Amino acid sequence: MAKPDYTKIFIVEDDEIYAGVLRQSLESRNYMNVKIFGSAEECLENMHHKPEIILLDYLLGENRMDGMALLKTIQKQGYDVQVVFLTSVDKLEVATNTIKSGAYDYVVKSEGAIERIRNILRRISFENHIKKENLILKKSRKIILFVIFLLTMGILILGVLQLLR
Repeated sequence: MAKPDYTKIFIVEDDEIYAGVLRQSLESRNYMNVKIFGSAEECLENMHHKPEIILLDYLLGENRMDGMALLKTIQKQGYDVQVVFLTSVDKLEVATNTIKSGAYDYVVKSEGAIERIRNILRRISFENHIKKENLILKKSRKIILFVIFLLTMGILILGVLQLLR
């Protein structure tokens, strides 16, 4: 049995049934921290929970903020989150614009969409893991360089003390 994955995932989808199927599918693959929001506004109200990934519908209902507006708002507010569009809008121009605007990926709702989303989530998790490892290595490098500096200074001071005797 695979171990649970507690990556914080928000699903922003106005189709409650589709959102529920997607959540159930992710939970069956051990994603244990999935939240559903029916609107962009509801998602924004909950950004303080710091999701790592947002699965975002492009169209979120009449007279409501759409997915692109939410993406831009999230970016303006400086959240560190990967946004993946999952939508029925099957237009190359729209997909290209979302990616150019900073979305991680664009998936058209279809028979294979959920499996593609799972693959994207694995890729994002792997990339996030690598980023964390790189940060740890950078911090370790700084510590090692500082220790080398201190040792060098200690050796120099001991050398000077030996000469003064």
